[in-house]
Amino acid sequence: MIRIERLDFLIGEKQILKDISAEFGPCKIHGIIGPNGAGKSTLLKNICRIWEPQAGTVFIDDRDYRDISRKALSTIITMVPQNATIGFPISVYDIVSMGRHPHLGRFQSLTRKDRDIVEKALKITQTYDLKDRNINELSGGECQLSIMARALATEASFMLLDEPTSDLDVKHALTIMELLCDLRQEGKTILVNIHDLNMAKRYCDTISIIHKGELFFVGTSSEAFSEANIQQVFGVNMSEVKDDSRSFLYFYP
Repeated sequence: MIRIERLDFLIGEKQILKDISAEFGPCKIHGIIGPNGAGKSTLLKNICRIWEPQAGTVFIDDRDYRDISRKALSTIITMVPQNATIGFPISVYDIVSMGRHPHLGRFQSLTRKDRDIVEKALKITQTYDLKDRNINELSGGECQLSIMARALATEASFMLLDEPTSDLDVKHALTIMELLCDLRQEGKTILVNIHDLNMAKRYCDTISIIHKGELFFVGTSSEAFSEANIQQVFGVNMSEVKDDSRSFLYFYP
């Protein structure tokens, strides 16, 4: 479980997150939604300790994450950033291999076990056939899947994803969300920032709404997408269209 207690985060004098307290239970996909600039990405960066809060803390399985070394923490919790770019030529295999670095000693090379884990991550993400390609030559969807493979190679129990489907075509977006469902079945706990509210409603077990840096709502996806919530947080109207098997959210001014 990830538990956040009274978390505040500021950049300069600007408060980005205010008094955030939340719990994210195991083996679920937890969706985090909210307008641009609400603090969603900042929250994920605080949870994995890329940034540290000015007040409050995060507990990982009831352990204050400040008591865990950064190297050890990176074997427990991993993050897939939004639109990751690599500023130098490197193969997909080498990028995914970086996920094993927290498990290695100084100057230690990959073992046979490490290589097996890397290959498994490549196969799970359907990027094995791309392993010898320069990651900078891949499509956006292929690159995002490769970065997800790197996260899987860490073998971390907790995965944080910042807009993993943004700017992707429908096929790659669905591939990634279905992959998250498979990982949930394998015992991963997943926190995902997501703009596509219909995708969030379809795939997420819980929804947390961040609004103006505060936790506005937390609950099930069926509870989260009320007309009142959407109007107050996003400033648009919403109606729900239903058929026999599922529903679709329609937004309008």
